Amino acid sequence: MSRLLNLIDTLLKRLTIVCIALMLVIVFAQVITRYCFNYTPSFGEELSRYLFVWTVFLSLPLLARSGGHMAIETLTNRLHGAKLKTCRLLADVFSFCFLGIMVWYGCKMMLLARFQTSPAMLIPMSYVYCVIPFGCFVMLLYTIENFIKVIRTPADEVK
Repeated sequence: MSRLLNLIDTLLKRLTIVCIALMLVIVFAQVITRYCFNYTPSFGEELSRYLFVWTVFLSLPLLARSGGHMAIETLTNRLHGAKLKTCRLLADVFSFCFLGIMVWYGCKMMLLARFQTSPAMLIPMSYVYCVIPFGCFVMLLYTIENFIKVIRTPADEVK
């Protein structure tokens, strides 16, 4: 499972880099065309906005796996041993619930949006929304991996 997650990790990193690079090029081209030619392509702003959404939901699992999300450590800094292990496991259980809801309703939103089209690019909005359940599902896999690691770690070694 770790090998598959590492492969997904590499794929997500590359997709995130591509999204950020495309967004940079599109916004730069928007600025140039606006100020030099008094013309702005209608799709540029919309595409960069959608790429931003994709960047966010593709990078969320990467942060989750590396432990880079913001956390309120007031409580966890004071806990050690079995109490800290229990707290970490409970946090993962709550994450399972939240991410399960996000995947479920992300899929529902994607299905509802398949008949809508974006105003400028005229693509189905489900293409934009499909990254929400995908990103949350991958984050759920990473949370399961973390849960298993915490369970296997002796209580006095949990960090």
